[in-house]
Amino acid sequence: HPFAVFPGICRVHHAAALQLRGRWAEAEREATRACAELTGLHRPNAAAAWAEIGDIRRRLGDLSGAVDAFAQADDLCPQPRPGFALLQLAEGDLDRASAVIGDALESAGWNRLARAKVLPAFAQIAIAAADLATAGGAVDELEAIAEAFDSGGLRAAAASARGRLELATGHPNACGTLRNAVTRWTELGVPYEIATARMLLGEACHSHGDEAASAEAFNAARQLFDELGVRVDASRPARRPMAELPRGLTEREAEVLRLVAAGHTNKEVAATLFLSDKTVARHLSNIFTKIGVSTRAAATAFAFEGGLMNRGG
Repeated sequence: HPFAVFPGICRVHHAAALQLRGRWAEAEREATRACAELTGLHRPNAAAAWAEIGDIRRRLGDLSGAVDAFAQADDLCPQPRPGFALLQLAEGDLDRASAVIGDALESAGWNRLARAKVLPAFAQIAIAAADLATAGGAVDELEAIAEAFDSGGLRAAAASARGRLELATGHPNACGTLRNAVTRWTELGVPYEIATARMLLGEACHSHGDEAASAEAFNAARQLFDELGVRVDASRPARRPMAELPRGLTEREAEVLRLVAAGHTNKEVAATLFLSDKTVARHLSNIFTKIGVSTRAAATAFAFEGGLMNRGG
């Protein structure tokens, strides 16, 4: 009977709402019941329930459990899912993450709300791949959709995405943008996103030399993550060298530049840092732009003269 699927579908939506509130044990129980109710009735919605479980486990840091859940979802209804792309990113498979999230955005077509669900992860993965131009386009689009639909949730997601991009590019407004993101998520009462935005804010404050604000943001993030049961070391970025990197270089860009200055080829840098050759090339392009050079020799001179070689990786 067609009405038989309704309770299960309602459970999927209820699980998603519980996840937003950080009530993850309840959310997983509800999604698991939905899986049991829907598997024989409506495979796409059963798959959505498994994907919800995958997202919960990914956020908790249970990556192997998340892999299992997304595999169940794919068995029922194969499709590219942003949560699975972020799982691949968390597991260090940047190429696969990029491919999956690209397919997910393509599948969304011109449906703006469908695209808005994909764009935050799309931008995050593009930033991880050092493709800052693509990330910038995604953030611009997300901001435009948020304004068009006058959505508080989308505005919060757009603020986080913009702040993440500004952090990656060394933009002076990153701290202000991420404070705005924290405020917006706090107004919505979404604890995981609040904690994530605070983590990014801590990194931004640290990169701009404001150690007091950085410590405050990291401590608040750590407390929230602890309450949520998330496996994450929120103090990790605070243990970076205290000296600010020159010209807005990110930690990863500094690593790449040190290896290049030490005489390594792009392929060797890629192997050392577990990146693709294409990502290393993008990092180098971004580095050259930031430090105002056009050759490896000039970049090497900058690394030695600026003291980067003495800082360690």
